[in-house]
Parts: sequence; C-alpha cells; structure tokens
Amino acid sequence: MSMEKPVAALEVSNKSIKLLIGYEIDGKICAVYSDIKKLGVIKKRGVFNDIASVISSMEPYKVIVDESVRLKISISEMLVALPPVDFQVFQTNQVTTIVSETGKVDSIDIRNLHTLIKKNRIGYPSSSTIVDIIPERYTLDQGRTYTKMPLGETTNTLNLLAKVHVMPRDIIEEHDRLVLDNGIGVKRNIVAPYAASELLGTYPEIPSDYILVDIGAKETTVSLVGMKQLFASQIIDFGGDDITNKIELTFNVSESEAEKIKCAYGLNNRKMNFEAPVSEFTDESGNIRRFTESELTKLIKEELDRFVELLNSTINNLLKNDNPAYKTLPMILIGGGSLLKGIETYLEPKVQSKSVNVFIPKTFGCRNPSFVNLLGMIYVQSKEHINFEKIIPQVGEVKRVKE
Repeated sequence: MSMEKPVAALEVSNKSIKLLIGYEIDGKICAVYSDIKKLGVIKKRGVFNDIASVISSMEPYKVIVDESVRLKISISEMLVALPPVDFQVFQTNQVTTIVSETGKVDSIDIRNLHTLIKKNRIGYPSSSTIVDIIPERYTLDQGRTYTKMPLGETTNTLNLLAKVHVMPRDIIEEHDRLVLDNGIGVKRNIVAPYAASELLGTYPEIPSDYILVDIGAKETTVSLVGMKQLFASQIIDFGGDDITNKIELTFNVSESEAEKIKCAYGLNNRKMNFEAPVSEFTDESGNIRRFTESELTKLIKEELDRFVELLNSTINNLLKNDNPAYKTLPMILIGGGSLLKGIETYLEPKVQSKSVNVFIPKTFGCRNPSFVNLLGMIYVQSKEHINFEKIIPQVGEVKRVKE
C-alpha cells in the first residue's frame, strides 16, 4: 500500500524523542506512524547534555519496521522542530520587479523576494539566522492582493508582506545534527509553537486570539497567538516533572511510581468521608506512613501555584507593550503536562484568561496533546509555501510488509 507524500516530523524535547509520519488531505492530518522514546534529561533551553547519545538513540529511525501492522518505512528526510529559545518574530515588506518578459509571476520572483528578505537583517544579531519566512500578503499592480502565491498572474512588480522567524544559529545547528549525523536529510526547520498555532487554526472551535501554553516535562512554552498567527514565545522553567519529583520526595517512592500516582489521581476536589491511601512506606523507625488523596492534591496544588506565578509573570512580560485586555484571552493547554486531571479547573480562577482548556487533536491514531507540534509541522509543510534553502521533505516509499 503506497501513500501520497508522507512526511516525517521530529521533535526532541527535554526527556524524549518524538517522531510522527503522516500526510495532509483536505486540510486534515492522517497519521501513519508515531513513536515516543523516553530518555533521561537530554537538554535544557535547547542545549543538549550529551548530544552523541541522543544521536545514537535516533539511529533506528532510519528504517522503521512495525510488524504489528506489517509496515516498513525508510526515512531519508525529516522536518525538525525547534524550541523557541531566544525566538524573535519580525515583519518585513519587500518588493521585486517581475523577471519574465510576459510579466507573469513565476517561482523565481518568489525566490527573489526571499533573497531580499534574507539580505535585510531586520535588526537581529549576527549570531542568529532566519528559520522561516511566513508570507502574509502578496500585492500586485492595481493593488491586487493574494494570501497565496499568485503564480501565473500578470504584473510589473510583486510585493510581499511577511513575518520572519529568527533564532540563534547554534541552536538550529545542534538540532540539525541529530538528523544529519544519522545520514538523514533536514529539509525544513519549524519553530514548535508556530506549528502548533497553525494546526489549531484549522479547528473552528479554537478562537483566533489566545494564549498557548505547552507544558512539557521540564519546561513550558508560553506563546501569544493573534489572528491565528504566532507573535511571541517564551520558555519558563516548570514542567510536569516538578510535580512528579515532589511526589517522589514526599511519598518516598521511585520516579516511575510517582509518575503513575500523578497520572492516576491528579487533582481531586471531591470531599470524601473515607480516603484510601494512594501510597505508603515504612520509615527508619519501622512506622508505616500512609499518604491520602487529599495530601496528594495539596502537594500538586502547591506546585501548580508556583507554576501560576511563573505563568502570569511570563504573560505580563510578553504583553508589557500591548493592550492589558489581551491578558484575558482564552488559554489553550497542550503538551504531556496538560493531561494532569483537574488542571483546567484549578488554573482558570488563578490566571487572567477568561477560560482555560486542554486541546486534544482529533487525528485518528494520534489524539495526544504531546503530538500537537508534530501534527502542526506536517500541516505547515503541506501549505502552499516555497522554502528555497530546504526543499519540502518526503519519506521513502511506505509499504505493507507481505505476510
């Protein structure tokens, strides 16, 4: 069974490697294969602790064999997600004269606009470079405007209004190494929250303006999205592991057991006459110490209160030059940490947003908020967009293995 233009998307987070292979059809993403490799803490703020070990962990992705569904996939190229470390968004407006004697817009004219944008540094530091150019509006003679590339249209000049994503060059190069050192090509880098915002923009129930909060294991990314476009992102040092580690230390259990307790119970605001212990251990004096669900809830709330303080401070900082009313924009939660039971109800009265909701993608086989960025990456690359330095990626032929 062959599939049309399947795409491999990779995201390496603080403690895991995530891979998604899928394709877009009629604006929806179809997942072919997904995988999460959970590792120890492998990076912080985009900097890897031991990049060689991560590169080694990715080697099996060159050829994927899933005998349970008789699937074999050879990957030659990947989309690579970038964390928004020192991420900046600029807006630019460039104009070019049409090259063709017929005056019809061709891909070379779009290429010339991209070249002009790359030559104009727009004020970003020499240590940074352009990750992506996001077209907003093309303008032709007589004020004709298009949101998509106006290929074949007749005009003397072509004007492009675009957003430009900029990040430190060393962060980009380190993430590319993960793929390149395994003999796999990198055909496009995409900033993770941009991918997420593009995916959410395809869901009619998601508002055009909101605050996006991606809760990972060690870090949380807070982003501002307006008119379905990403405007700014900032990373804060809080993740689901902060709660897990507090349970581990307080309840005297292993990290894996603490994670199980957190996922099983979450926040419980019910009042019960009797509470069965969620954990117990014998202390050095031989006494049995039992912990109840209400004690677990208290512990989680204490950690979430610390999170709320960081979250509100970050939102205030991101919006310091904007209308204060924007602080009440709806908050959308994604990432593995958003799956904590009761997190929406607890956060809503403690943040300025008028509502807090967890986003669960509807993609069959991939209804997991941990994969939002990857689903978004596949959607982004499917849109009509020319990136002349990194050609649109494809994976090798996808086949069903014969029995």
